Amino acid sequence: LDPTTIAVGTPMAQLGAFDTADTARAEWANLQTRFTELMAGKALVVEPAKSGGRDFFRLRAHGFDSEDDSRRFCAAILAENGSCFPVDQR
Repeated sequence: LDPTTIAVGTPMAQLGAFDTADTARAEWANLQTRFTELMAGKALVVEPAKSGGRDFFRLRAHGFDSEDDSRRFCAAILAENGSCFPVDQR
């Protein structure tokens, strides 16, 4: 999904930050294989960002019914030693 089309306040899950969009997409593919059931019904969002003069790309999952839903998703990812934290679209 194009991050500019996502409404402000939409609950999502951030799964990492990467130097390139291609690296973020490759990690999405890995996560889909590793967490097949959890990732079902989730949409890929790669959002360009800048911090401290550095450009990077946030890897996010979209498709949660609520903030609690994104928190449960992240808790399940973290329980399997993955990286995840709930976020809202800004």
